[in-house]
Amino acid sequence: MIVAYLLLSAPVVAAFLFWGAWGWVAVAAVVAAVEFATLQRSKRFSARLWRSVGIGRRGKRERGTESIYLISAGVGVALLVASLSGVG
Repeated sequence: MIVAYLLLSAPVVAAFLFWGAWGWVAVAAVVAAVEFATLQRSKRFSARLWRSVGIGRRGKRERGTESIYLISAGVGVALLVASLSGVG
């Protein structure tokens, strides 16, 4: 669960680093909100991990929620890298 919260902190930190470039701040805030909402709707991170390696079953809705979470987490990390490299 710690990894999930570290991934959630990436767009939040990016928003602070983008402070002043309001478009980028808005994008980072939306990504953080989507990531938080999908994290709350999905099951525990460890259960997702075991299902991703093929152990356990999941429904179509859970797969969709987890896919959105993974995409938003990736975008959040990309925003953090972009903010650290000086984009914006």
